[in-house]
Amino acid sequence: MSRRLRILALEPYYGGSHRAVLDGLVEHVDAEWTLLTLPARKWKWRMRGAAITMAAQARELLAEQGAFDLIFASTFVNLAEWRGLSGPGFSSVPAIVYFHENQLLYPNRHTAEWDLQFPLTNVTSALAADLCVFNTRYNMDGFLAGIPGFIKGFPDHHPAGLAERIAKKSTVLAPPFDPTTFDGVARSRPARTRIVWPHRWEHDKDPGGFFSAITALAGEGLDFEVVVAGQAFRETEAAIREAAEVLGDRLAFCGQPEDRLAYAELLASSDVAVSTARNEFFGLAMLEACYSGCMPLVPDDLAYPEIYPEDFRYRGIDELISRLRTSILSRPAPDSARHLAEPFTFPALAGRYRELFESLG
Repeated sequence: MSRRLRILALEPYYGGSHRAVLDGLVEHVDAEWTLLTLPARKWKWRMRGAAITMAAQARELLAEQGAFDLIFASTFVNLAEWRGLSGPGFSSVPAIVYFHENQLLYPNRHTAEWDLQFPLTNVTSALAADLCVFNTRYNMDGFLAGIPGFIKGFPDHHPAGLAERIAKKSTVLAPPFDPTTFDGVARSRPARTRIVWPHRWEHDKDPGGFFSAITALAGEGLDFEVVVAGQAFRETEAAIREAAEVLGDRLAFCGQPEDRLAYAELLASSDVAVSTARNEFFGLAMLEACYSGCMPLVPDDLAYPEIYPEDFRYRGIDELISRLRTSILSRPAPDSARHLAEPFTFPALAGRYRELFESLG
């Protein structure tokens, strides 16, 4: 292109993988980026209200900086509301919605009528977008398949053909990760097999399932270490720390690493990375662990079959225990799954994002 695209990014939940992917795109995709973000707190309120705040901010930016070529929004902003509130200066600007997740597939512990607002926000955002980009085919197919049944739940006025309309403007493109920090950390191997669980401490990642397996193996007298490395949350932190402390000297680390380097060092010192997720639309943490040299063990479900061969997938807690037992008794070779992660780095995927943006902008 003769000039750089001017891209306005909307991210109401600027934290975790959302932030990592967006920051990486800014760094690796040459464009004039402007970011409108909100702190990664209270995701339900972000979905409900972020469009109001971000529309006002966008109007100010338009007056100060002039027009944009492209909108890049996450699913935590209601794009339809944002378009309506941001004014005529944005009405003809093409918009991409990136689906890190979708609420039609998200496991809900406390179903209530107001919960239906969140999948409805996803649907209206998809309808308002010029292009919907999903991180996996599992995410896209599950969202499209869930729309007709969701619409039938309306008390009346059941619009037809919504899934078909959205499908025509949908594609799959994985979220990249930045390998730089991991490349700068030397691989280390402690005396004992080390198992890492690198996830958010929330119910959908099923920390209870992980500790059930680990406690069973400890009860067999097997010699190993455990690293629990992820973001803690108030409602789960006490239970997780209590479960971890039962491991005694097998517990090598339990908490949120202080920075990216500390996190990379923990992964580089581990042999096996485990997911017990009940909900996973992609799973950047597991790929980062693979890139760092760990052998992955993931459920044979969700988005995982798209990424991991059968050798790295397990069915149920009993098979997880069996696979971990084998890994403890016969330590896996380093870097056995690094090749799975290499196609998902920014150097590998930045060009595809650039082409996508230029096709609309």
